[in-house]
Amino acid sequence: MFLIDTVLVDEALATKQFSCDLHKCKGACCTIPGGDGAPLLDEEVEFIRAAVKVATPYLSKRSLEEIARKGPVSGSSGDYSTTCIQGRDCVFVFYESGVAKCSIEKAYFAGEYDFRKPISCHLFPIRLGSFGGDYLSYQPFPTCDPAIIKGQREKTYAVEMLREPLIRLYGEQWYNSLISHISTLNPNIKPTEVAL
Repeated sequence: MFLIDTVLVDEALATKQFSCDLHKCKGACCTIPGGDGAPLLDEEVEFIRAAVKVATPYLSKRSLEEIARKGPVSGSSGDYSTTCIQGRDCVFVFYESGVAKCSIEKAYFAGEYDFRKPISCHLFPIRLGSFGGDYLSYQPFPTCDPAIIKGQREKTYAVEMLREPLIRLYGEQWYNSLISHISTLNPNIKPTEVAL
């Protein structure tokens, strides 16, 4: 582990090769069994609640019924998540050619909403925790095995694949500091290759 500003970073970001392979995993990160949906920051809750309106055209009757019954958000301050259906699918999931996808993100790319998706989803398989400051840890699930294989084949590291959400969360300067530090741990990652 190492610090970039006040953020504690798992060294796995520098060493693990990872590149999402949606055609193989079928969007498994949106349907992980366990009862809780995507972890939410407190400041994301209102965006998620407001997203129901734009997500509705893409959602199944089953999802809409679950949202009507339980709401789109579960938990309480400091421990919010999206609601799940029978402890598995996030209520915002829709299926396209057998692949689980996010209806909020679909609305975002259609220009219908200005919030893309929860940062926990965007960062996956990196989890955001707190130790008094932020902590980023690498936590892939077995369903992510195709992403590890693809990452190894393409020689893509987790930190490179997650460039966009890391910049979304901490900004370009922080990301460049991260890459600069990581390049000292992993000579295969060069600051000039991923600099903005």
